[in-house]
Amino acid sequence: MSKAPARARRVSYSSPRQRERQQRILAVVREQISAVGYEALNIRDLAAASGVALKTLYNLYGSKDELLLAAVADLLSDVQNLEPVAGAEPGIPRLLAHTQAIATQIVETPAYADTMARTLFQAGRDHHLIDVMLGSSVRLVTENLQYAATQGELIENLDLKESAQVLAGHQWSMVLLWSKGLIALDSIPSAMLRSSLLSLIPLCRGERRAQLEQQLGYLGSE
Repeated sequence: MSKAPARARRVSYSSPRQRERQQRILAVVREQISAVGYEALNIRDLAAASGVALKTLYNLYGSKDELLLAAVADLLSDVQNLEPVAGAEPGIPRLLAHTQAIATQIVETPAYADTMARTLFQAGRDHHLIDVMLGSSVRLVTENLQYAATQGELIENLDLKESAQVLAGHQWSMVLLWSKGLIALDSIPSAMLRSSLLSLIPLCRGERRAQLEQQLGYLGSE
């Protein structure tokens, strides 16, 4: 019987001190993944670097896989809560703000981003990393497309779920091209924004489409 894949365990904390401990642990996980890769990650070393007992780490997360998922989910949540993203107008503007925030994160932590990209692309279809990274992308795009649709900004009879899958796929294809050396690190922000604009323009209409076309024009002249 095959072992069930790990799930991102949701750990609730009742005090700022416990939350700070969680943030410290997950930050160390990301640092260690960047330094040695996921396969070489050692739970005992993680506990020591985080300043917690090994037993505590296992009680909180259970396994190395759960730690990985928790670290990724925590980072993605932090990105969504950034002021430029959370404060952006819902719909297309927030979707573009999120894309830019992800691109900035890649530029700031390229070793971690590259390791996670390779881990994701090598993961089996049942690995829970698929849902944490790809599934969350599709859900975020769907949510913002739904809002744009209520504002009359999208073309009629658009399948929002399928469109969201395509848009999320386009974004991850940029990450793939970068991880394979076909896009330079400093070009990631403009490449991901261009991909989003080229994907969104055919789906939009009216003033929103005109805004996106203008933004694409500015991007092309940089």
